[in-house]
Amino acid sequence: MTQTHLQIGSDAVTRLIADVQHHGQLGVETGAVLLSPRGEPTVTHLAIAGDVGVVRRRGLFVLSAAALGPLFDFAEERDLQLRAQVHSHHGRAFLSPTDEAGNIRMTGFVAAVIPTFTHPSTDVDLWGWWTFDGSCWVPSPAASLGDLETTVLTFDAEGVRDE
Repeated sequence: MTQTHLQIGSDAVTRLIADVQHHGQLGVETGAVLLSPRGEPTVTHLAIAGDVGVVRRRGLFVLSAAALGPLFDFAEERDLQLRAQVHSHHGRAFLSPTDEAGNIRMTGFVAAVIPTFTHPSTDVDLWGWWTFDGSCWVPSPAASLGDLETTVLTFDAEGVRDE
């Protein structure tokens, strides 16, 4: 079983929660991708989903290949790796069958779910955390918070932009 313990800045969590609450007030899920230097657990970039090639509905958040492509290119050019996808749910934190099948299924990749998107918590221990072990998603420890400086980006099918 592969379990990845990520370190994330409280600045990234605050920004992510603001985006989740904004979309939650609209009644839809949203999400982001966490990036780190290759092989490192410390998240240095928070990539918030934009609009083009992104599906947001109540009960569904989907990043298309067209939206993820520019983010993979961005990461490769900077020797970064996509480490986790975080998205919100209206209710509790769980991986739906759509989440299990639609997430990036790469050994060591982390999926996190932020519950109660209308009033999300910045306490990452209240989120759900799973790591893909090569065949299925297994519960994993929450990321640890740190006093880090995180670069915030927006990405979608039109590219990656600094926030």
